Formats: sequence, C-alpha cells, structure tokens
Amino acid sequence: MTISSLLIIFFQSINLSASSPVFYDLKDLEVLEREKNFEEFLLHVNDIRPSERARHWREMFQNMAMGLVDYKIKTHDFSLETFRQIEQLGRSSAMNTDEFFQVKRSVFAKKYFSECFRKASLMIESLKKDEEKNLCVTELSSFWFFSKKDPDMGLDLAAILESNNSSLKLWPFFAPAIKDSISNFYCKKPAVQQAVMNKLYEETYSLEFNGNYKTLVNRIVPENCFNEMIPNLKEALTSVTSNGLEKEIALSILEAKGLLTKDELDLYAVLFLLDGPVVGDKMNIAWKKVEALSENYPKRQKLLEQIEKLPIIPDKIFKDPNLPRHKAIINLFAKNFPEYLNYYGSTCIKYIANTGTVPLNVSSSYQCNEFLKAAQTIKKEDKGLSTPWVSDSVEGQYSGLRK
Repeated sequence: MTISSLLIIFFQSINLSASSPVFYDLKDLEVLEREKNFEEFLLHVNDIRPSERARHWREMFQNMAMGLVDYKIKTHDFSLETFRQIEQLGRSSAMNTDEFFQVKRSVFAKKYFSECFRKASLMIESLKKDEEKNLCVTELSSFWFFSKKDPDMGLDLAAILESNNSSLKLWPFFAPAIKDSISNFYCKKPAVQQAVMNKLYEETYSLEFNGNYKTLVNRIVPENCFNEMIPNLKEALTSVTSNGLEKEIALSILEAKGLLTKDELDLYAVLFLLDGPVVGDKMNIAWKKVEALSENYPKRQKLLEQIEKLPIIPDKIFKDPNLPRHKAIINLFAKNFPEYLNYYGSTCIKYIANTGTVPLNVSSSYQCNEFLKAAQTIKKEDKGLSTPWVSDSVEGQYSGLRK
C-alpha cells in the first residue's frame, strides 16, 4: 500500500470519528442534572436506550424539563424557538401524561402568547403585523389541539384571543368549562355566559335549526350551567342596554324552557316593543298582546306598576319617534295602553324640569324632548284624526317648560 493510500485512509477515519454522534449515558445525565445544565441534558436525554429508561431516568427528565420551563420564565425568554422547544417536550411520550409538567407548560404558554400578540401589535408595517399575529394564532391553535383541554386554560386563551381581536372561533376554548362537572361555577362568569349566547345565536342561523329553542339549549348547555344564566336572561328583557336581538333570543329561550309566567310574558312583550324590536314572529306576538290590552284596564294598571319599578323606563323608540316603524308602535300604545305614554311623558317633564329630590328612572332628556316634541307635532298635523300620544295636561306642562 502506498503512502498516499495510507494518508487517505487516515483522514477518512478522522472525518468519520468527527461526524459520529456522541451518546451520553446515565452518569453523564446525572452530572448535567447536578449542574442544572438544562439544554445539554434535554438534548441527550433520549440517548438512553428505551430498555434502560427506568424510574430514575424519568424523575431526572421531569426535574430537568420543569427546571427548563422555570428558567425560561425567570429569564423572560418567550421566543418562538423556546416555545417550540417546550412544546416538543410537552408532546413527548414521557411528558404528555405528566400533569405537573403540563401545568408548567400551560403557565409558559399563556405568557408566551400574551407576549407574542404584544410584539405583533407593535409592528408598524401592517402586512408584517398581520403575519406576526397569524403566527401567534397558528401556534395557539396548535397548542390547544395538543393540550388536555383544561377549562381554566381554555378561558385564559379565549380572553387573550378576544383582547387581540382574533377571528378564530372562540367556542372550542369555552366548551370545556361549559361541559365541566363544575360548570355551574364557570357559568357564573359573564364571559362564559356571553360565549353561550353567541353560540346559541349562531346555531339559530344553521340550516338544521328547526325553531325549537328548548332542544337547541339542551344540546348546547348542560342544565347546571343554564340555571346560572336564567337571572341574566330575564335581566336582558328589562335592560335598556340589551338590543332587540338579545331580547328576542332571551325571550325565545325562556319561553321555550317554560320559565316565564303569563304576567311576565305580557310585561316582556311590552318592553320588547318599546326597546326597538326586531321584525319577526316575536314582534307580531308582542303587537297582538298590546292590542289585547285595550279591553283590559286592570292588566294595564298591573303592567304600569311593574314598569314604574324598573331602573330605567324603556324608551328606545322615542329616540327617533318619527321613523315609520317607531311611529306605528307609539300609535299602537296610544290606542291600547295610553297610561304608559302619559306616565313616560309626565316623568320626562319632572326630569327636564329637575323638580324634586327623588331620582327618576329616565335615561336622558334627549329621548324625552324628542318624544314630547313629536307628540305636539302629531297632534297639530293630524288635527284630531289620530289618537293623541299624551294627555292635554302633559302637553300643556311641556309647553310651559319650553316658554
């Protein structure tokens, strides 16, 4: 063999040994554990043959994996590289069933996603901002897919997504809390209740929805969760802050579940019309209920007593009383429930005049003035052809205020 051939073989052996991987044994890992050298330990933790991965190996692995997460949180290392490193650990066969590590993983993930969206929001270039935000959403979706669907984690992620105006559907993040054995605890939270209502509303637009709200609610919301929502559903029917759609679905749900008395149905029908109703079956039913009040004075008085106790008198339709639909509803009340319009008008006069020390349940002087001015105009223009909106006494008092 020539000298050149020997040299070639020599250099080949050097290159081969240089490129050969170095495998660590348990003693090497023990040294790294004592030194708290997390990165090198985890890089070589799987060098140990599967048949030798006994309890001691698993305990070291858990200790170092959790130590790495703690170290990254302590040093505020919330980079994408670190996140993916921890995710790789969390999804490994050794750690994916380890509850202690999964808790640590979730703590880091929440901090990472908050930081990820914060950095994205600071981007000046809109295209770059969208790319960064989409990356945050993608990683969050992946994290949730490979997680144990912890209810509290789901609610935290939903809050992060909502605060960053993400278009990602939030129901999958709320669902574990709503279906949990202690869902009654979670369903006390306003965010959870709103998520349920959003889901129910969305389902009503499905081609498969047949109009049966009772079946819909039973399918989406467990009974112990729904029971926590009943007070707020009833409050939505009397609140001036809820819109027509919110009132309609609340009324449909409560009525379908048999949770409203006849008197409550009458009251909510009146409030539904006065707060800017949505055109549809519920409006038609409410309209007929008000028409039926014409021949029932005792019922009108009972309804008026209930309305007088409300924190704010329902009056959204008085903001634009000359709109055709609003005008038609006001005329309906003038013919069939004039006591309400007179009560509202007289309360408005006290509110505008600012007389007395008792707080009045009027939302603003704007609606009051719009209504009372329109009532005067209607009376002059119609010249007695239609039913007056308020009594001569109320009109006279308002005229006196305007002088």
